[in-house]
Amino acid sequence: MSDESSRPANRPKEGVPVVPAYVERRENCPRYVFGGGVWIVPAETAQTSGNITNVESIYQRGGGVPRRVHQREAEMAYVISGRLRVRIGDGAETTAEPGAMIFVPCGVARRFTADGDDTRVYHGFVPAGFDQLLVEHSARTESMRVPIGDSPFDPATAMTFGIHLVPE
Repeated sequence: MSDESSRPANRPKEGVPVVPAYVERRENCPRYVFGGGVWIVPAETAQTSGNITNVESIYQRGGGVPRRVHQREAEMAYVISGRLRVRIGDGAETTAEPGAMIFVPCGVARRFTADGDDTRVYHGFVPAGFDQLLVEHSARTESMRVPIGDSPFDPATAMTFGIHLVPE
């Protein structure tokens, strides 16, 4: 029987596969048309041993995913450029500008909507798995810009990944 406190911090938990560290350039990462924009995936579930999924979304004005609840993961979002209208839980809508960090715990409703063209947002989902929704149910693209109507959000598919739409 092992004692968690005696295990060095840099050793993985028993049974968790070890993956190598890596550096990846965003232009080499897969891109998907999804939920109102283009989603770039620099860190997939397999690359992080299931610890985190990292994605970058690029929206045009009005683009974004409808109000929803993630039942499986917490989400951190960092606005890189543009402006993002944000509503978390039952709170009022606010605007997040470049440099703003947004955290939404698992089980809390959220809505992000681009308030400008080429709004870029970095997302981290913990634990990993969100990337599988993109891989399995989105179209790959080489573009960095997609018209809003060309990137639908399918509520039935999202539900299979623990993401549920909720009314405004």
